[in-house]
Amino acid sequence: MGVLKRKQENEAITFKLPAALKHEIESLRSRSEDAGFDLGETITAAMWRLCKQIKAELEGASRADPKPNGHPDRTSAERVQ
Repeated sequence: MGVLKRKQENEAITFKLPAALKHEIESLRSRSEDAGFDLGETITAAMWRLCKQIKAELEGASRADPKPNGHPDRTSAERVQ
């Protein structure tokens, strides 16, 4: 197995964040770059994990007995709490 890795094609994505979170990310990006790290790669890896978790949750929700409006019955879960 070789040690060379192919460069992945990247595309920009735009979504809104709370201003405080945006400022925190900008601060972390600066600190990471100064320390020799790539925050973008770290965020990308975290997004892959998040997508996997969301997909699993959605697949689980689609297996549940959905209500006519497409949402699972939440009343039984609310009673447990």
